[in-house]
Amino acid sequence: MKEISLDFIFTKKFLFFLVVVVAFVAFFHRLGEAPLSGDGIGYGQIAKEMTVTGDYLTPYHDGVPIFYTSKPPLLYWMMAFSGKILGFSNFSVKLPVALLSFLSIIFLFMFVTKYYDYITAFFASIILIFTQQYLHHGRSVVTDGPFALFFMLALFCFYIASNDKKSFCYYLMSFFIGLSIMTKQASGLLIYFVILGYLFLSKNRSALKNIHFYLSFLLVPLIVLPWHIEMYKRFGDNFVKEYFYSTINNVQGWGNGWTEDKVNYAMSAKKYNFFYEWYIYLQLLVNNYWPWLPFLIYGIYAKLRKTKDIIVNDKRRDIFVLCWALVPLIIFQTASKKNGNYLNILYPAFAVIAAEVLNSFSQKTVQKIIKILVAVSIFASILFIGFPIVSKGIDAQKLTDPIKLIPVVNTIDKNEKIVIRKEDNFVFSSMFLFYADRGNITLSDEDFETKIQESQKYYFASYKDSFMRDILKKYENKIKLLAETEKTILFTN
Repeated sequence: MKEISLDFIFTKKFLFFLVVVVAFVAFFHRLGEAPLSGDGIGYGQIAKEMTVTGDYLTPYHDGVPIFYTSKPPLLYWMMAFSGKILGFSNFSVKLPVALLSFLSIIFLFMFVTKYYDYITAFFASIILIFTQQYLHHGRSVVTDGPFALFFMLALFCFYIASNDKKSFCYYLMSFFIGLSIMTKQASGLLIYFVILGYLFLSKNRSALKNIHFYLSFLLVPLIVLPWHIEMYKRFGDNFVKEYFYSTINNVQGWGNGWTEDKVNYAMSAKKYNFFYEWYIYLQLLVNNYWPWLPFLIYGIYAKLRKTKDIIVNDKRRDIFVLCWALVPLIIFQTASKKNGNYLNILYPAFAVIAAEVLNSFSQKTVQKIIKILVAVSIFASILFIGFPIVSKGIDAQKLTDPIKLIPVVNTIDKNEKIVIRKEDNFVFSSMFLFYADRGNITLSDEDFETKIQESQKYYFASYKDSFMRDILKKYENKIKLLAETEKTILFTN
């Protein structure tokens, strides 16, 4: 009996096809099953209100301009466009982020194939797809997914322009820097630090002698300034204080006094998973970057050990990927507040470094690794299709419990507003607005309790924390329960 040859699995066409299929399944399948995340539900509501008001410049939340999220409008625009066409749902508002994250895998494969080889490209792509945090952000309504793509493309365009002498790529570089800033504000400027690091360490400084490198910088303010100027014209210092000083505070803890009436920064630090421990990024990698972590550690160690050789012999791609991986990480490390989400832009670089290690073994071993990854990728894709592994294991589950209140909320008169507590504001108010078109009245705990005692009928929603449990006991004869979940409660007085 003639043996069936499996040599085709080592071909570039097959491996690229597999990457496309696996990435498509990972980022799109069951995309709409899980409800939007805590931040995502707020962003989705802002996009929804843009289509309702017809004002695509001002981010409104429940009819009020909102800037303390410190987010420029590019993500809102993409979601508004998708929602306008498909209708607003979990799927439609997640779709733009998933699509851009899917494209990031394709572009990574193409770039690594060109400047390394297609085997390393295959390894890097599979590693990135199965990086838990990257997949999570690629299926969530947050800025981290699109930002990772624009960050990556800006660096790719710079590298292509400086190494292949394609000057027009400098303009593409600046175009993607502009999109990065319009996605995640000042974080987009990190791209310049990576580029400066590369120019400092590499002998290839052709960019500094190319007029197009400098002219391309003019493209960034053309993309970034119009919206910011318009918002300043409309809202003046209030825009500056909310939009910029919340960003400064998130980085170093400054600016509390500017927006204390608008933002509870102690609450924000908890909400946005800020940490102060110096080792937090290492801990996050140790907890979440398996099974790739040993290859990443060895890859970085091997490159750093050969730093002198890399610089003296001008090994440009090594300098490039090290600057991409380490320069932002060093900057993140210097900030007093640390956020695990910041690692997302580094994962493509980490994937390349780990992939190089996998491709450094003997040819026979590399072929075995390819067979294993092909089998695992196909098996994982089948599991993803057949079972809600990603939608329940990777996607945000924060609203899975409170969203069960929505069917009952939909039975309430649309003119009625739901009374909620201030600490639940951004999540609860957005959830009721997005899923039920119900406005809210946001009160402090003290005023929330006072409102329960009034003779006029109101509808209330809250998480069942110690405060709420005390309220339920104190006013058990006055409160009428309408709906209750494991973590939340909906009632009337």
